[in-house]
Amino acid sequence: MKIAIIGAGASGLVAAIKCKEKFPEYEVFLFDRMDAVARKVKATGNGKCNIGNLDSSFERYLHSSFVSRILKDYDQETTLLSLGIPTKTMYGSGLYPVSESASNVVTLLEERARLLGVNIILNTRLSEYCLGDGKINLFFDKYQAKFDKVIFSVGGKSNPNLGSDGSLFEVFRRHSYLVADLTPGLCPIRVKEDVKALFGQRFHTMASLFIDGQFVHEEYGEVMFKKDGLSGIVIMNLSSMIAHKKTNDAKIYLAALNQKNEIVTAKNLFEISKKNHNPLLAYVGEELAAYICKTADISADHELSYEECQKLANIAAAIPFTYLDRYDFSFSQVTIGGIAIENLSADLSSKVEDGVYFIGEVIDVDGPCGGYNLRWAIGSALHLVNHF
Repeated sequence: MKIAIIGAGASGLVAAIKCKEKFPEYEVFLFDRMDAVARKVKATGNGKCNIGNLDSSFERYLHSSFVSRILKDYDQETTLLSLGIPTKTMYGSGLYPVSESASNVVTLLEERARLLGVNIILNTRLSEYCLGDGKINLFFDKYQAKFDKVIFSVGGKSNPNLGSDGSLFEVFRRHSYLVADLTPGLCPIRVKEDVKALFGQRFHTMASLFIDGQFVHEEYGEVMFKKDGLSGIVIMNLSSMIAHKKTNDAKIYLAALNQKNEIVTAKNLFEISKKNHNPLLAYVGEELAAYICKTADISADHELSYEECQKLANIAAAIPFTYLDRYDFSFSQVTIGGIAIENLSADLSSKVEDGVYFIGEVIDVDGPCGGYNLRWAIGSALHLVNHF
């Protein structure tokens, strides 16, 4: 049996390793267009590699019922340990390698694959494939070859400089696959408000999302200001929620909190204003204080009235930002969209073509920041091989 795996990211590497462990007699070839494997993995978790999440619920994934069926038997810690990666939990339920090194994780996976006899072929791009005479003929930029089965683990379009550029989705469409629209997920957003004066500022806040005037979600985390918008894990999660709703009518409200994580009240500000003209400086940075005053149309150059303090407190409790659009794929951590789950059987084999399989981000599944997407990538690869 000759197996081709297209895409040497997390899902492709794990699929190759587990396939050779289960079927050592198989010839397994792992192809990638880049000059190194798993370049995107090396960037995860700010280099610490947030490789999974122990959250027992699957509700935070798109198509959660489908994901639940695929991941329900995936024992993350045991599987990763079997790959030579002992883990620990950090930041709540986030799963990280004990080494806290994404680079080490990639090295361990690549070495394991090579030791098992996986043929890793880099700098090679697939342009087309066809089925005939019980084989799958793959057409690469340098040559063509026939295989018994092919596993597509090519990712989406996010961070194309790290590997996945979405070039095969047009090929999949030509092969009659339904492909859900591809959209950047987990990325910064642009807002209509002028936030240039806040560029580079960051603070921890409760961020609330309203879509079409209705409350959708709130989440606590650090927000960072860009020249034209907002970033940070909490904003990235909200950006994906907006994308899933397929709307641009969204507003985000950020609560400016004090050190005790309590909402700033008018009474707090009024008491401080008796001693200092700009009472917001007791709670937030100078730039953010100035922005709140500007939003409230209040000049903090005098002892403020209680009514002015009330207006500042109301805005500080929910600073409004109007969604304009998302940053593009080069800034996104995951792709929303991909091969529709309707195209796939329970074992992740294609319903359209015999001997073709899909795993990882190429499928129309995505989750929030925090290891959810690597959990899906690795768990889907394990599920496929377990049902080979």
